Amino acid sequence: MPITHRKKSRKMQANRTRGYGTIGAHRAKGVRGGTGLTTGKFKHKWTYYLKMRAEGFPGPDGDKWRIGYTGFKRPQKMLRIYAVNAINIKEVELNLDQWLEDGKVEKKGTKYIIDLKSLHYNKLLGSGNVTKPMEITVEKASKKAIEKLKAAKVKLTLTATKE
Repeated sequence: MPITHRKKSRKMQANRTRGYGTIGAHRAKGVRGGTGLTTGKFKHKWTYYLKMRAEGFPGPDGDKWRIGYTGFKRPQKMLRIYAVNAINIKEVELNLDQWLEDGKVEKKGTKYIIDLKSLHYNKLLGSGNVTKPMEITVEKASKKAIEKLKAAKVKLTLTATKE
């Protein structure tokens, strides 16, 4: 039985544009070279770019229209070195019993001996109140935390070296 009708796609094999005109036509963005303010601004949108820069778009510096990379991104290693993992006084108080069960905190008589560095905290913040007798060792503490601990007669040892 002879074939009376072939699919158009079969006829268009080895044809550069497959019946859709210029190269790039019949695609999502057509032949315009993308969308957005920065796409193609140094190629086919060059005159538009110059006009907008002259008008001061989008601001006095024209930040969106600058050529090339800007800024500097710090390496992750440096960010990790200077990262602050802080905890508030009230969170210390709330977690004391759990830490005591887990063996992360010691108790001598009525005093809790807490090493926040071993708990992976390097700064103590001053939110909350001190109700239990404690001895705390930490790298850094905020001024408010130091004041509250002095008022509650809690021994605080700061281990950070002054730079």
